[in-house]
Amino acid sequence: MTDTMTLSRDTSTHVMPEQPELDLPSTLAAPVIPSATWPARGKAARKGLPPSAIAAMVLAVAVLLWGAWVTKTLMTPPAAVPMASVRLEQLVGEYVQSQARSAAPPELVTQQTQAFMSALGEELKRRGQDGTTVLVGEAVLSQNVPDITDQVRAAIYAKVPPPSVAGGPAVVPPLTGPLGQ
Repeated sequence: MTDTMTLSRDTSTHVMPEQPELDLPSTLAAPVIPSATWPARGKAARKGLPPSAIAAMVLAVAVLLWGAWVTKTLMTPPAAVPMASVRLEQLVGEYVQSQARSAAPPELVTQQTQAFMSALGEELKRRGQDGTTVLVGEAVLSQNVPDITDQVRAAIYAKVPPPSVAGGPAVVPPLTGPLGQ
């Protein structure tokens, strides 16, 4: 038996060796594609990462950014709250002593004291509106809190005149501290 090919001089036709005929099944089965490979879709074959991998990367980046934000928020010290102290006992004591020395009738003393206390409350509220925490000076132990008693005193006496001493003009307590120096 010879399995060689013989070529004729004509190179356009090839002579094939004889092969036995194969028996094919009568029904054609669909070709089996291995599950590990993506089916080819012609020229539009899928390239790149699957959507689940892209979603996982986006989620990982979002978690890292959130973690950085939380760390920054926890590690940043809170903003300092401006504070000031007012010696209320001193202010009210001075006013009460001035009223005790005055020769005003009790009804006038009551009206003037109510006006003084109202002006004091309004001034403290005004000082606190800009975010300043106003503390009672007698309760402050730290030297780092500025004392604004003299400023509050000047603002109150600008609105409410001090009581006048019997037989003399109104007495304004002397300013001590930054404004009085």
